[in-house]
Formats: sequence, structure tokens, C-alpha cells
Amino acid sequence: MADAVLTLEAARIQSARGVRARRIADRMATGLLWAAALSVLAMLVLFMGYILYLGASAISWQFLTSPPSEVSAGGGIGPEIYNSFYILIMTLAFTAPIAISAGIYLQEYAQPGFFRTLVQFSAESLATVPSIVMGLFGLLIFVYLLGWRFSAIGGALTLTILNLPALMRVTQEALSTVPRTYREASMALGATRWATIRRIVLPSAIGPLTTGIVLIAGRIFGETAALIYTAGVSVAAGKGAYDLNPFRPAETLAVHVWYTHAESVVPDVARIGNGSALVLLVMVLLFNVFARVVGRFLTRRFTGKA
Repeated sequence: MADAVLTLEAARIQSARGVRARRIADRMATGLLWAAALSVLAMLVLFMGYILYLGASAISWQFLTSPPSEVSAGGGIGPEIYNSFYILIMTLAFTAPIAISAGIYLQEYAQPGFFRTLVQFSAESLATVPSIVMGLFGLLIFVYLLGWRFSAIGGALTLTILNLPALMRVTQEALSTVPRTYREASMALGATRWATIRRIVLPSAIGPLTTGIVLIAGRIFGETAALIYTAGVSVAAGKGAYDLNPFRPAETLAVHVWYTHAESVVPDVARIGNGSALVLLVMVLLFNVFARVVGRFLTRRFTGKA
């Protein structure tokens, strides 16, 4: 009897020690995860604070609207901001129809087999190409072979090739979030597959799809290497810097940041570079915020989900 009591007491003590050890391990893991999350937040705050400290003094209406200067101080970034949005709109106009259509095909129509695997492999391989290599490809094709020289359309087409795999994957992921029962219920009521996709699947996936498109737009807005070799590092003179001619040079804001620090000889190069970097950072952050706001709004609008 005494041996049984001692055995039960030893088991209870061992169990209590095991519970304490698990609690300590849980608290340590929780602390490490909190520290990792806070470190990411701290790095972002420090980075933004440092860029704000360097570039805030350069921001003015004149700086945001006037053209850049080649040799004298006081230049601005007006044409670069315009070109950034111009190339962004052209790139999305080329990219979105192709990538979304390909994503719909792979997710809704393609059957497992050689062709589907080949398309997936091709997209994944294209996604691993460095942007500077894609820029050299655009230089060879659009600048030299087609004779377009440095142009906005050459930069937009190069960015289209660069971002097709990402948007195609975003489309697949967005469509995969729609429950299969939605498709089955629609087809059970007599709808065709395309009608189901158009009226049921796409509206249900519009939130994550829109979020992905806007996030990719932010990536396009901040792209540099691919545009140096295709869109150029200069802007057209006078009013030509703001026209819709796709075959003119179109230096973007991201390229201007690189060019200012690497090649520019203006006396106030630090002011222009820091101000340009701050504007670029703010625009990319606004793209991210806008993506989440629009995604949530459209999700509530089309599905009623929060």
C-alpha cells in the first residue's frame, strides 16, 4: 500500500514538473515570436523615420511639379512622377488581361497533365529571372531589334513579361479561395462553366484578386533595373514630358533615384535624391494601404463577408 502511494506521488510530481517545463517552453516561444514581429515593425519604423528625416526638407510643391535639372540646382521630379504612373497604367493594361486569363484557365479549366505542368513550370521559371536580366532582354528586343530606342512602351512591355507570373499566381490563389460548393451549386442550376466563373467565382474572389493586383502595381511603381535599359534615364523636353506618346523616353521616379545618386552632377544631388526616395516610399506604402482597403471593401460588397 505504501509503495503504491509513493508511486502515485512520484508520478504526480513528475507530471507537475512536465507541466511547468511545457509552460516555460511555451512562454519562451511566445516571447521569441513577439520579438521577431516587433523587430520587423521596428525596422520598418526606423527605415521610414530615417528616409523622412533625410528627405522631408526637400518636399515642396515646386519640387513635386517642376522638371529635373541637368546641371543647375533646384530641379524637381514632376515628369518622373507622371512617367511612373504612365508606365504603371500601360503595364497593367498589358499584364492584367493575359495573366488573369491564364490564371483562370489553369485553375478552372486545365486538367492535370503535361500541358498544365509545362505552363506552370514556364511561369515559375520566368518568375525567377532577375529584373536586370529582363531589362537586358528588353534592350535587345524593344530598343535594338524593333528600333524603338528608349521608350515608355518598351519599359511597359518589359515589366509586363516580368510581372506576368506573379499576377497569374495571384489569380490562381484568389480563385482557389472560392469554395467548390459554389461552382457545384451554380452548375446544378443549369449555368455553364463560363457563366459560373463570370458570375459566381470571380465576384467571390474579387477581394484577394484586387489586393494582389494593387500590390503588384506597387512593385511595378518601384521597379528600377528593368527600366534603366528600356525606358531610359531621361525625360522629353518641355510639354513633351507630359504627353501620351508611348515612344518617348520615360524616366520613372525609381530610376531617377538611382540616376541621381549614380550619375547626376547637379550641386543639390543629395536633396533631390533624398526627396525622390521619400516620395517613392510614400507612394509604395499608399499602394499597400490602398490594396487592403479596396480588397476588404470589394469582399464585403460582393460576398458580404468581413
